[in-house]
Amino acid sequence: MLSFVMTPRRCVAALVIAAWVSVSAVIACGTGGAASHAGAVDAGDSATSPDAPLLDASLDSGVDAPIESGLPSLVALSVSALDTDASSPVALSPAFSPDIHDYTVRCAAGTNILTVSMTASSGATSLLFQPSPSASLPQQTLSVSVTESQAVVAAATNGAATVEYWVRCLPHDFPLLQWTPRPEAGAPTPGYYLIGTDEPTTSGCYAIVLDPNGVPVWYTQAQPSLGWCVFDVDSVVAGAVSFDSVVDYPAEFEIHQLSPPVTTKIAPAGLLNVDLHELLVLANGDYLVVSSPLQSGVDLTGMQVLKLDGGLETLTATQPIMACNLIEFAPDGTVVWTWTATDHFDVLADSIVPQLLPYGPSANLVVDPIHCNSIDVDPTTGNLLVSARQLNSIFYIERSTGNVLWKMGGAPASKDGATYISVADPFVQQHDARFQPDWSSSCNGGSGHISLFDDQTYEQSPARAVVYDVTVGAGDAGIATDGGCDEGGAAAGTATVAWQRPGAGPSLAMGSFRIQPDGTRIIGWGDIPGAGFTEVDVDGNDLADLTFPDGNTTYRALKVPLGAFDLGVLRSTAGIP
Repeated sequence: MLSFVMTPRRCVAALVIAAWVSVSAVIACGTGGAASHAGAVDAGDSATSPDAPLLDASLDSGVDAPIESGLPSLVALSVSALDTDASSPVALSPAFSPDIHDYTVRCAAGTNILTVSMTASSGATSLLFQPSPSASLPQQTLSVSVTESQAVVAAATNGAATVEYWVRCLPHDFPLLQWTPRPEAGAPTPGYYLIGTDEPTTSGCYAIVLDPNGVPVWYTQAQPSLGWCVFDVDSVVAGAVSFDSVVDYPAEFEIHQLSPPVTTKIAPAGLLNVDLHELLVLANGDYLVVSSPLQSGVDLTGMQVLKLDGGLETLTATQPIMACNLIEFAPDGTVVWTWTATDHFDVLADSIVPQLLPYGPSANLVVDPIHCNSIDVDPTTGNLLVSARQLNSIFYIERSTGNVLWKMGGAPASKDGATYISVADPFVQQHDARFQPDWSSSCNGGSGHISLFDDQTYEQSPARAVVYDVTVGAGDAGIATDGGCDEGGAAAGTATVAWQRPGAGPSLAMGSFRIQPDGTRIIGWGDIPGAGFTEVDVDGNDLADLTFPDGNTTYRALKVPLGAFDLGVLRSTAGIP
């Protein structure tokens, strides 16, 4: 992996019955929202008054509401192009259902003339709010003009309530997405999925938020200049989307606050090599990132490195390397803490799969012997769990001293004399190592479960999501049993597989694995072209898949609760740079 230096809220009150949304009274408020939509309807049309209350069931709950008795709906909605190109027909995605309120159509560059046909349920009328208001009729077909990223907002109203249906005109270079639910295995808990596209050769570069139906309800585009796209799409700040877009040198992480829409770029002051892999916000409000500067004067004599063509090269003498530093910095950019991997690891003894990789805007080949790609924080101690891809290892850093207390997988060596944890079923060039809720640093020298994505790069085995049962053990490899610690699980100094879910083949790079509070698991398949992500239950049953028919990939795939975002805000800010 390359290493670089790198926006008024509507309110809706509703009664919730049987976990779905029904209405006896709804009040819409705020500017630019549904109340202004209702007020924009032709005043000569008596079917809807400016004071007609609005219900967008998905706005309030974040899930799609079934059509209850007395609640208006559209029973038919279609969108087509005036001059249809048979090779690329315009069609709603997903297929229309009265219970689904967000859709997309793929548009061409420039102005698109679309035909919208809609039919309201019995006793209700249909109308358009956007791109221009229409009359309110039981059934109608209209011609509208939209540009890329505009939305067609259709609605059904019965005078007592109004329900919206949003159709987003996706940009012509938006990545192709295929959402495949697996209802026979059950339905995932509703939430929003966060992804970023990684292949500028197949589409534009986008950070994307998908709704529970796999529909892009928010996105923003980046313009890459270094051959890479959007990485580490997350929501590290409440109500915001964060990511690294790798669009310039030096690069910065972007935090897109959605209400009001404000984009902030952050990076540690004076550092040119902020890495794209990880952005964390610590409890004190500081940020934690990886930095990969060039470090000169490292003796690499005898090291065999993997070249881009798959061959091996034996190195001599000292050479610069792509370092692994961890950087904590304040919101104003001031660096407050730095950790350097080579102070704790000897790359000749510890690097398992060093590689020659292009570095920076010049793309000169540089030895990458460590390649840190994830950081997790122990919630009880503040210590850090770090994944280093080229070490085939994850390790635990004591924040107060910087010492590596234990190391799991890879070579047993370390400069700190860290306790070594052997892995009977080892991971290879892994990503996204995370503590699970049962982890205790005070029991058995550290014990519990750790999850990660095992790429199995260059191996015959497929990539997999895996959970290890880990026991660090005391320095003498004994197990401390005082303090109410559980003596079960792995033996001291070992990690055993507690759960795994393999994919179709090895992943060249990237990937993620996150376990949700309800036990479901989101597996981002990394650099397996077109694979996207899979959501499975605790037994490994496939609940849903998101794939890229255009062969795109995503660095990580994350899921956040519906409460993390306001759907109305997502809709109103989609496509804003």
